[in-house]
Amino acid sequence: MKNDRRIEKRYEVLLKAEYKDPITGVNGEGLTKNICSRGIMLPVNSMIAKGTVLDIKIEDPNSTALISTKAEVAWIEELINGDDVEDTLYQVGMKLLKKKLY
Repeated sequence: MKNDRRIEKRYEVLLKAEYKDPITGVNGEGLTKNICSRGIMLPVNSMIAKGTVLDIKIEDPNSTALISTKAEVAWIEELINGDDVEDTLYQVGMKLLKKKLY
């Protein structure tokens, strides 16, 4: 990609991830779409404002443990627009704040 501003390569890895906004209580889970050591992309089922800091738990592919971290929403994009608000799906890019994944 010509306009790709990524510092490092992203990997298409499907890992279970849970997210929660500690301020609003919005939460959910999904499968990561791609990851790097500093960020993840995840489909979510509710609009989350850019800049929101989420509590994240990501499946460790080498064990049954979950990796807990915090991530800031860098961007959000509507992926599927449903007839009802509950049917709308978004794609979110998040920057990891507390630790690298690998």
